[in-house]
This record gives sequence, C-alpha cells and structure tokens, in this order.
Amino acid sequence: IRNVKFKVSVPFVLLVAIMYILDSESIFIPTLFAVIIHEFSHVVAIFLCGASIDLIDIRAFGIRVNVPELSCMSYKNEIIIAAAGPLAGIITASLAFAAAVMSDTSVFDYFIGVNVLITAINLIPVYPLDGGRIILGAMLQYLPVRAAYTVSYIFAIASIGTLFGLCTFLALRGALNPSLVIFTAYIALCGIKAHPRI
Repeated sequence: IRNVKFKVSVPFVLLVAIMYILDSESIFIPTLFAVIIHEFSHVVAIFLCGASIDLIDIRAFGIRVNVPELSCMSYKNEIIIAAAGPLAGIITASLAFAAAVMSDTSVFDYFIGVNVLITAINLIPVYPLDGGRIILGAMLQYLPVRAAYTVSYIFAIASIGTLFGLCTFLALRGALNPSLVIFTAYIALCGIKAHPRI
C-alpha cells in the first residue's frame, strides 16, 4: 500500500463539492461511504489474489486501478476481484438491514438502498462494469477467446436493449427520469467500446 500512487482528477473534486453543497437531504455521506466500501473491497481482493497496485486514479465517474500483474492473472482471480465490490455491497446492505430491524429505526433505509443500487448497477453485464468483467472472465475459462468475447458482447447488447426498453416505456407513461437516460447512454457507450475486435 505504501508504494501505491493516488491520482485525483479535478472533475471529481468539483463533482464532490457540488454534491456536498446541494446535499439538502443528508445523503452525500452515506453514498460516499457505500462507494468507498465497494471500491476498497476491490483493492483488498487484488492484494488477496497476490497482485499489486501501482496507481489508483479517482475520476469523476469511476475509479481506475492499475494492476501490473493483470495480464498474467488467472481468470478465476479476475472474477474474484470483480465480484468483491458487489459482494461487499450485499453484505453491507444485509448488515444495515439487520441493524435497522434490531433497532426498529428507519435511519438505515437510505444506506441500505444505496448499497443495493450500487451493487445492482455494477452487476449489469456490460464491460467494464463488474458484471461485464465477471461474465467475460467466466466465458474465457470455458470458451475460445473470440467466442468468449462474442458471448460477453451478446450479454451487453441484451442489457443495453433492456435499459433502452425501460426508458421508452417510462417515456410513453410520462415518467422518464433524465438520470436514467444519461446512465443508459453511458452504459451503451461502454458496450460499444467492449465490442470484440479479435
């Protein structure tokens, strides 16, 4: 950990500042805490799989972790690293739910929800989201490389099609959320970039 370099982008700092200033419902801290748990779990998994990290690049819409040994890593370890974040979200949401039930309070409701949401988003099978990495790693274990990328791409297209279908359905009902449209467009761009070129 001592040798890891950290890089924080200016857009990230601005985004955090804007979110903090506009946070009238006190959701910023629990959201940030949930994101930190998710990303820290990936870092722990990387070290547990015997790899190292030389750079953690914190950007406005995601964190890029540079792992020098990634090209030599087994597909199983890649799946473990990708699954660590969503698994941590599920465990955290479960613990918060248990605490809410035992204390009979609604103070944990948002924290439970944001952990479930972050987990659900990251499990969408579109590379480079965790779900896409898990699917690709699993396919590469059992299929030839080109076939694995093709199957992974089919999962991505199906997921993107479902999201666009949801946007269309909500638009027809007059209940379209602009955030969902932006998110769907972002996921679509990720899916296009992940097109197999082998």
